[in-house]
Amino acid sequence: FEKSPESGIIDSDNLVILLSHIKCAAFELPFETGELFGASFAGDHGVESTYDILSFLEENRVLHKSGDKWHWMAETYPAEAVSLRSAAEENVVIIDKTQPKEKVIGEIDLFAAQLFVHDDAIYIHESQQFHVDQLDWERRKAYVRQVQVDHYTDAQLKSDLKVLEISEEKKCGNDICGYGEVVVTSLATMFKKIKFNTHENIGWGKIHLPEIELHTCAFWYSFSADLRDVLQVDQDAIGEGLKALANVFAQVAPLFIMGDPRDFYAKAMVRSPLNQLPSIFLWERYPGGVGFSKKLYHIYQIIAETAKNLIKECACESGCPSCVGPTLEVGKHGKTTAMKLLELMINI
Repeated sequence: FEKSPESGIIDSDNLVILLSHIKCAAFELPFETGELFGASFAGDHGVESTYDILSFLEENRVLHKSGDKWHWMAETYPAEAVSLRSAAEENVVIIDKTQPKEKVIGEIDLFAAQLFVHDDAIYIHESQQFHVDQLDWERRKAYVRQVQVDHYTDAQLKSDLKVLEISEEKKCGNDICGYGEVVVTSLATMFKKIKFNTHENIGWGKIHLPEIELHTCAFWYSFSADLRDVLQVDQDAIGEGLKALANVFAQVAPLFIMGDPRDFYAKAMVRSPLNQLPSIFLWERYPGGVGFSKKLYHIYQIIAETAKNLIKECACESGCPSCVGPTLEVGKHGKTTAMKLLELMINI
């Protein structure tokens, strides 16, 4: 009872979420001209914003305006399309074919499906292993069957990021941090088969899926100094350190924003397309974002301090999954360089 309460976050301005809620509200009761929806619309632009969304739904024949009221006119029940797990509108249905009679055992959003239910993936549901026999991408269905194997699969994702709009940005000493809207183009390229306990790589395979675009929000931190001179390291060590820093940031951040490591995707860039500076980006894995990036922007120094302590107290020599990631992933200089980068972030 003496500890600080957790900080739950929801972005009520997320258009994906807001649109779904306005649909459900209109189904319950017609909207009247000038009526507001949502606490964040209580300002001067509230009427205009609500009106724009209602007009958009009217143009798409979801609502019908009669007089000064908007009435629900679609045949579907809007709440059926609202997911409790994700803001994504499209899901992949997971179908178990172990028995002659097929049955649905779950759903997964489109952006996660490319990583977890691609062809030949090992999908775990209620502690039971399932082999993905086929991912029907067009019909949004994954067909699985129960198996007992000694390994799991780990998909590799290639991502390109472009900043669409900067919501806020500030100088952090000589560095720059900010958050805003981004578009992420991702492509699952291949997967590895990892053996339980020993974590040996016992095989791999290619993933044949189309690219996916995700419009979301991201937090970024850019180092403006010449890191080779400041840290006395070469260019390779800088790349390793940035990757290690992105990994540990993604691990620690959920502790402060009431989230999960799977809510983020972290990426290190030696030369960011935004400002051509060495940077790390953490973007939210939900369409439109849900407010995590804004929170990271305001408390990044607290997270950096915690990340530094985590690395310092870890007994590994040059990196492990408990701190900055395995040495094979972040390189032999990743851990030490990440510590130096964190000190720069903290001592501004």
